[in-house]
Amino acid sequence: MLSQSGQAARIDVFLTADSQSSQARELVSGPLRAAVAKATPAGLVAHVGGTPAIFADVSAAVDHDLKLVFPVAAVLIALIPFMLLRSLLAPLILMISVGLGFAATLGSAALLFQHAMHRPGVDFTLPLVLFLFVVALGTDYNILISDRIREEMEQPVPARTAVARAVRHTAPAIATAGVVLAGSFGTLAVTPSSSTQQVGFAMALGILLSAFLLSIVLVPSLAALLGRSLWWPVRSGRPAARPPAREQAPHREYAAHPSPGADPDPYWITTTDR
Repeated sequence: MLSQSGQAARIDVFLTADSQSSQARELVSGPLRAAVAKATPAGLVAHVGGTPAIFADVSAAVDHDLKLVFPVAAVLIALIPFMLLRSLLAPLILMISVGLGFAATLGSAALLFQHAMHRPGVDFTLPLVLFLFVVALGTDYNILISDRIREEMEQPVPARTAVARAVRHTAPAIATAGVVLAGSFGTLAVTPSSSTQQVGFAMALGILLSAFLLSIVLVPSLAALLGRSLWWPVRSGRPAARPPAREQAPHREYAAHPSPGADPDPYWITTTDR
């Protein structure tokens, strides 16, 4: 189709694959663009457009930006527990646990959709969405339980007792929030769109892992094992004090006095308490 000026033309090409699928993006960004560039006459410029080409360009831009966004966002997120918990070791453990949750969620989504359901792969936006939501929510849950553990460890009780108290008081709130959010995002998994299904499943799974496995199990377990050294370089609270020793009976002194008006041999005894 020629333009009115006759200086531009459009050639429509219809793909057999879904225009929003990764297969279409790979075809447009690779073989199709290479074939168009090879067939373009000298002096002319050819562009490949359409929905698959737009998604391919966005995917390439996202891959490039993730190399910058991930480290910067991770540093900014890590600053919050560093400032709140006033420790070096505890925030490091929290960020490692959140990273493990992110990797487990992304890996589970890839196993389900790519291998079990035999789809070409996961959506290119999934890592970014998981990083922005799952990592942020997981960090919030970890901060909530860690701050409560720190408060309990301020008391002169054993570390494991403090952790048990913190879990008993904080776990219901974290579990309730996790179930509600996971259920809300999980509704997206029943939509017909493949990318929305992936986001819904991964978000629900990531939130459940963050709430139940990381915040309620992993972080308290590490806190119980490490004890007050978790808050290095500043330890929180002090170990439980030893129970007070049994009060000793009053010391008694015995003094012998001769009985008045009697023979010097007999004596009467008085006692005094110190």
